[in-house]
Amino acid sequence: MTSAASRRRALVSAALLALTALTASACADDRPPTLFDQQSVSVGVKNDQPGTGEEATYKFTGFDITVAQHLLEGVGAKPDFSSVPSENRGQVIADGKKDLVAATFSITPSRMKDIDFIGPYATTSQGVMIRSKDAGRIKKLEDLKKRAVCTWKGTTSFEELHKPAYDGVGVYQVADASRCIDDLRTGRATAVSTDQMILYGFTQKYAGLRVVPGIIVGSPNDYGIAIAKKYRADCRKLSDKLRDYLNGTDWERDFDLSLPSITKHVQNWQTEFKPSADSVGQLSCRDAPAS
Repeated sequence: MTSAASRRRALVSAALLALTALTASACADDRPPTLFDQQSVSVGVKNDQPGTGEEATYKFTGFDITVAQHLLEGVGAKPDFSSVPSENRGQVIADGKKDLVAATFSITPSRMKDIDFIGPYATTSQGVMIRSKDAGRIKKLEDLKKRAVCTWKGTTSFEELHKPAYDGVGVYQVADASRCIDDLRTGRATAVSTDQMILYGFTQKYAGLRVVPGIIVGSPNDYGIAIAKKYRADCRKLSDKLRDYLNGTDWERDFDLSLPSITKHVQNWQTEFKPSADSVGQLSCRDAPAS
C-alpha cells in the first residue's frame, strides 16, 4: 500500500471515529435526565414522626422510608436518607438539594404545578389527638371551640382549620411536630391536629395520647413522593413500581409493621388508608390531577 493510500485510509478512519463520537454524544444529549445513574439517590424524610418517618441512632424508620426504599430498589437505585423540615419539602426539590422527598407530603393541585409526585402511596384524613385522660370531654369538633389546638409549619392542617367551618377552634402553629407533642403532653395545648396516619404514629410512642375516632377534619389527603419535573421519565418508572406495590400484598405487610396502632384499632384500615392502584395514574407525574 502506498503512503498516499495509507494517509487516505487514516483520514477516513479518523472521520468515522469523529462521526461515531458525535452520534454517541447526540444520543446521550437526547436521553432524558435521570437520577438513577448516580451512586445513590438523596431522599428527604421526616425525623420526628414515629411510624411514618423517624430517626433513632442514625437510622431512619417508618412507612415513608419503607415505601421509598422499596420503589428505588425496584429500579436498581440506592436511597440516601436525610431529614427535611415540613416547611422546606417542596423547596429542597426546587433547589436541587434533594432528589426525592418522602415525608408524608400531601399531593395538592398547587404543589403539582411546581413539582411532580409519585403517588398516592397512602391516603389519610386529618384528625385530632388528645391526652387519654381528656377522652371523656373531647369527643366531637365542637368540644374544641375556644381550646388551643396545635399544628406545625409547612402542613395543610393549619390552613384547613382556618376555614369558616371550624370557626372558634383556637388553632395555632409552631415550628415542628416535636413542639406540638410537647405542648400537648404538658397541657399548653388541648389537642394536636394533623393527618390521622401521623397522629396514630405518635400514639405508638406516647402511651398517654390517643386519636379521637369521631373527629374528621376536611377531605382525605393523598401522600406522594416529590421529584423535580425534569425527571419525569424517572417519575414514571417509580410510578409503575408503585402500582405493582399496591397491587400486591407487600403494602399491607409494610403498613402493619410501621403502623400497628392503625391496623389494631381501625376496623377497615385498608379501605381508609390504602389507595387504589388506579389512582396512581391520576396524580403521578402530572401538572394537575387527571379529570
